Amino acid sequence: MVNRVEMGARFMTHKTTDYPWSSWLRLQGVILVSLTFGAWVVSGIICVLLLLFGSTPMRVAIVTYFAMGKIAGQQPFNQSAYDYVGSLEAGATNGWRLLVLDDKTKASPMDKQSNTIDCSKKPHLFCSHPHGLFCAGVSLNVIHSKKALTLFKAKRIRLMVHFLLVNAFPLIKDWLRALGQMPCDRKTCTRLLKSGESCAIVPGGVREVVWSGRVDKEHLYLSDVYGFIKLAIQCGTPLVPVYTFGESLSMGPDWVPLFKLRRKISYYLNAPIRFLSITQRWCMPFPNGRLVTVVGLPIDPGVVESEPSRDRVKELHGKYVESLLKMIEDTKEEAGYPMQVTVVV
Repeated sequence: MVNRVEMGARFMTHKTTDYPWSSWLRLQGVILVSLTFGAWVVSGIICVLLLLFGSTPMRVAIVTYFAMGKIAGQQPFNQSAYDYVGSLEAGATNGWRLLVLDDKTKASPMDKQSNTIDCSKKPHLFCSHPHGLFCAGVSLNVIHSKKALTLFKAKRIRLMVHFLLVNAFPLIKDWLRALGQMPCDRKTCTRLLKSGESCAIVPGGVREVVWSGRVDKEHLYLSDVYGFIKLAIQCGTPLVPVYTFGESLSMGPDWVPLFKLRRKISYYLNAPIRFLSITQRWCMPFPNGRLVTVVGLPIDPGVVESEPSRDRVKELHGKYVESLLKMIEDTKEEAGYPMQVTVVV
């Protein structure tokens, strides 16, 4: 809440009202993000309800929609749509920040640092933490920010998401595919990285979502997550730690009881069971609070190896986690979250 007040004070300093319509550019970004995140949540639920209780013509329409997707293939990536979303700078225009570690390991605002990440020379694997509900910080501060992409010399960064979002959920899957999002599986990630595409993944996955909304500590589901490390070694892709302060509470705290039971069920089903509210900032599905994304220095995975040993994967994993936690501790005051306590689960 203190950080949210500071964000409001910064708007007043720049003589800007903190409303979506303070500029046409900002209004476009807020509407687009709210529609995307709202559809992200409700499209699957609505589709199931219509199949169960809808009219026969409605059911036929839904089945036909999915059949056409199978026959004609998935919606292809659209660079023009991607560039348009990036030009809106939906994160920056709504008070969020991007901090990047320079070669002196100091966090600086995006426009005041010398960056060491060059995606034009080789693809990078941006690893975002924590998951939250929408991965809003890495999405709007990095992937869909024209300034950030220019800084990292990247034409685009592909966000890897749950396969249902880009394969099953109606309409939203087509929009996300057009923006370059792809299912987060080893085969797809390997193909993209080896073709020269930089990617962004959320290593904690849906199991980390159930930890979001906790008000006591920040929990990162990383202790036994090794797949992204092995992937980096196999593709020779530098690992870039990315952390967003405020992400896990951006859609509200989780007040639902029986957390331990819900956590066990979530782990078993690989589906998050937590409190959900899509009426946040301005009573819209736009993440609340001030999200500050920190991008760390790339970590070289070493020599490419198709089948790295368990010991090598564990060693790089330990190095990565240590680097991530240090980055969080070193930047939490600059980001405006000095009291945050972070633990790995």
